[in-house]
Amino acid sequence: MMTGRRYQRGIALMLVMWVLTLLTVMAVSLTVSRRTEVALADNHVESARFRTLAEAAIAYTALHYMTPEAQVDAEQGTAWLPDGRSRIWSFAGSELTLRVFNESSRYDLNQIRPESLRTLLEVLGLLPEEADALAAAIVDWRDEDDLALLNGAEDADYAEAGRALGAKDAAYEAVEELRQVLGMTPERYRLLAPEVSVQGGSSQPVERFASPAVLATLKGLTLEEAREEIAERDRAEVSGATSTTLIERGGPVYRLQVTGPRSSGAARRMEALFQLAPGQQPPYQVLWRRQGLVTEPLSDSESETDDDVH
Repeated sequence: MMTGRRYQRGIALMLVMWVLTLLTVMAVSLTVSRRTEVALADNHVESARFRTLAEAAIAYTALHYMTPEAQVDAEQGTAWLPDGRSRIWSFAGSELTLRVFNESSRYDLNQIRPESLRTLLEVLGLLPEEADALAAAIVDWRDEDDLALLNGAEDADYAEAGRALGAKDAAYEAVEELRQVLGMTPERYRLLAPEVSVQGGSSQPVERFASPAVLATLKGLTLEEAREEIAERDRAEVSGATSTTLIERGGPVYRLQVTGPRSSGAARRMEALFQLAPGQQPPYQVLWRRQGLVTEPLSDSESETDDDVH
């Protein structure tokens, strides 16, 4: 009888331990689930807040460029130039970093001539033979015929490379299509994409706000020479100087980058392309928007901000 009772007590103890273990696992699971739900809710709230702030930044930037320069100087201190300089904008208790670019200072992917494209790729660091082949492939992607340029790529070349699809044989609708061009690598795309556009660009970009790579291509300079020329041009613009001459402010198509404050090593970013339409309703049109996170360190041009805080 004593042995039986000890056996029963042992079984009861094991059952109690199993129940306690199960309750502990359930409690931990509920706690983790609760924390995950709270984190997801916070992320959705922050994402919605940033999207709203970014839309406000687009409207503010469009208004700024539609406001006459004299009125801008009187009310806000300095007229913004679409030169990619970082500016801090305070709104609704948040500080956003804004960078504005003149879209007509980029090359249009559907208009750029093969020789200009080849030169641009060489300026960006590709070897002459690499630049020649990639430029030809980019042009072959958009032309309507099936005849490959010298060192270019048409359907047969894509098939030989094991690609399911060949050249598009139609105009580029987005810069991202460059990723599908034969010979394009992630590194090459990262270098080329910021210098080209499919909306607002030109076969002869406006030099005034061109990037160093585009300016070097236009004027036959090295990348370093182009950077020095841009730095000299910027130094010539004396801050606070008064002049009766209107400053060229580019347009009517602008690209805006909006970056929020960093949290947990990442910052939210929105990039938008918009076109001014004064006198119409609405007075500007957003052509596209892109949302994402920035996890890499900011570049020198992005980390430097001017003194204008609005």
